[in-house]
Amino acid sequence: MGKYLTEKERYLIEFMYNKEKRTQREIAQVLNKHYNTIYNEIKRGTITQIDTHLREYKIYCADVGQRKQKESSKLKGADIKVSLDSEYIAFIQDRIKEHYSFYSANILAEKQGFKSRVCLSTLYNYFNNHLLKIKKSEMPYNKIKKVKSVKQGKRIYKYGKRLIDDRQDLSERDIYGHWEMDTVQGKQTTKPCILVLTERKTRQELLFKLDNKQCKSVWNTLENTWDNIKVHFKTVTCDNGVEFSTNYEFDNNELEKFVRTNLFYCHPYRSGERGSNENNNKLIRRFYPKGLDLTKVTQEQLNRIQDFINNMPRKILGGLSTNEYLKKYEQEYLQT
Repeated sequence: MGKYLTEKERYLIEFMYNKEKRTQREIAQVLNKHYNTIYNEIKRGTITQIDTHLREYKIYCADVGQRKQKESSKLKGADIKVSLDSEYIAFIQDRIKEHYSFYSANILAEKQGFKSRVCLSTLYNYFNNHLLKIKKSEMPYNKIKKVKSVKQGKRIYKYGKRLIDDRQDLSERDIYGHWEMDTVQGKQTTKPCILVLTERKTRQELLFKLDNKQCKSVWNTLENTWDNIKVHFKTVTCDNGVEFSTNYEFDNNELEKFVRTNLFYCHPYRSGERGSNENNNKLIRRFYPKGLDLTKVTQEQLNRIQDFINNMPRKILGGLSTNEYLKKYEQEYLQT
């Protein structure tokens, strides 16, 4: 029993209903259609005409029924791609549950050889319309109610405080080696936190576990690794948190000299002046939501998250990951 009526079948309905005066059930039996299909078709194609005595009468017209069916077909739009490629949608769902964004998951699907492609707005529409098997809690960004912050200690700047206004203009992001620095805090009543460094041009990420949110922990951690990373650093921009004050006796003279001349502070309450840093912090929050105790988090776990972020396809980099971007323009970075 077919689902849709053809144009030929509509003309048969017109003949049997108007000329032979058959009932709708008889027509349904002849055409092997459901009664409701014939009923709805006659209702759709019925028009009012006037006879020679100027009296109105109703009649079914096959042309009208065919025209209305074509108009409604155009308005319904294309079939959703969710139903056309289940393997592609399953791949996207699995990547989202692994903390990838829709954009990154789409790029990975392309690299895996999936022929189906769905734009970002369509994927978000599928999610909002509950067409994807993804819970809101599994999405990369989950807004959580802010907790009132605890009052911080006194900030001491032993070498003075150089504001971002004193830094050269880096808005073009055409030079590698300018970094932004911040900390990601866990549960309010616990001390451990994560030191985050983000390179402005490539969005390269460095993560370090801190025992507490004090300047001693920050600078001691950087001292331990400074010899390995110093060639990649031209400037560092941070906020006005107490952990970035310079009330610390440096053992590494090179790091001390760098802090004296190349450490810059944002204006108060201007997190947008470290925009790349703040955006990459959201990636870390996919793994460690606000309010989570970071006491048991290890440096090995942070290294895995660091690798995840640096190998994730980024829209800002044209679909390349940070590591792919660095490899592609390695010669450029060796010269700068």
